[in-house]
Amino acid sequence: MKSAPYPLLFALALGFAACQQEEHSCCVKPNTTANRTTTAAAQPVGALTDMSLYNLSSSWSNQNGEDLKLEKLQGKTQLVAMIYTSCGYACPRTVADLKVLENRLSKYSSDELGIVLVTMDPARDTPAVLKDFAASNSLSPDRWTLLTSTPDNIQELAALLNVKYKNDLKGNISHSNIITLLNAQGEIVHQQEGLGTDPAETVKAVEGLRINL
Repeated sequence: MKSAPYPLLFALALGFAACQQEEHSCCVKPNTTANRTTTAAAQPVGALTDMSLYNLSSSWSNQNGEDLKLEKLQGKTQLVAMIYTSCGYACPRTVADLKVLENRLSKYSSDELGIVLVTMDPARDTPAVLKDFAASNSLSPDRWTLLTSTPDNIQELAALLNVKYKNDLKGNISHSNIITLLNAQGEIVHQQEGLGTDPAETVKAVEGLRINL
């Protein structure tokens, strides 16, 4: 596994320090006052920069069992969230929030806007389980990509997305609830934190990216 580029980690330490929040249990309703959004300056389309998550060389599998690199997501705006399919409270809310965004941004085709769910539970969330989860939640395969990988690769990506998670002895995972907006080059330009957050700022950030293309 290739380590994350230093500039990415540097940005994580500085640029997104303000995004840090307390971990939320999957089964406990979080404090909604913690919900917030953070937006960074959008970058024009072009070659990958050192800030792109698509520089990671880690290998992933989608819900169809197909192997891919993150750079395959390049070329369109992506909304990214980390979940696990057996989560009983927060993750269904995150998926619901993403569906709200999908509906509000329906004017953009699947070639322009994608949605990516990354599991935090690779032991249970196999590609087949992710595919069943997508089907049971009516997640269009044209728009939605569900990913799994090794624990190390998932932890590396989570760190870059500023997502914190921790397993407990009962099989639950306490975790941050963050929806991240990536531009076409895989750079973080906006983050929506919390559950049930007003999507207006995220919608505005997506529209800003699309206008600048």
